[in-house]
Amino acid sequence: MTIVAKSTKSDTIFLPEKLMAVLNLREGETIKAVIEGQTLRLARLEAFLNLRGVLAEDKAFDQAVQTLEEGWDSWTSPTSA
Repeated sequence: MTIVAKSTKSDTIFLPEKLMAVLNLREGETIKAVIEGQTLRLARLEAFLNLRGVLAEDKAFDQAVQTLEEGWDSWTSPTSA
């Protein structure tokens, strides 16, 4: 499979249907993209948030989740054309 990269100003990554099926991703699902050197890693944001129960007593984790929630609450969707 060959993928062509194109730039955009939106926070959206478009993936071929075949790759989405392999990664078990659904349309509109929120993922976190992490760049490590020449590698792009995708992780489901929900999986990260599920750690909240496991790390309930971890103050650093609570602060990280709070920062995420504040960012999410302050985010506004772009005006469509």
